[in-house]
Amino acid sequence: MRDHGQILHDGISAGLGGALLAIDAGIRAAREQAAWDRAEARSEAAVHRLGQALLASRAREADLQRQLAAVRAEIAGLRIRAAKAEARLPVARRA
Repeated sequence: MRDHGQILHDGISAGLGGALLAIDAGIRAAREQAAWDRAEARSEAAVHRLGQALLASRAREADLQRQLAAVRAEIAGLRIRAAKAEARLPVARRA
């Protein structure tokens, strides 16, 4: 029969081994959670950057549409002026 001291030693060793395994598992879980948190933060930052780029793109598109409308209006005005100028030309010069 084993003596009382050896039984106590074995129990303490097993308890410490289990505690060390639990601590190691906790550290691993904390590291994994930190990695997930960093990945989530990076993805949120990427989504934010994409959203900002989309807003900038929409603003640029609206500006280009305004510029296009202004150019079309200018073209229409030039056509009207050209038609009026052509109407003022004598008939002989038109041919």
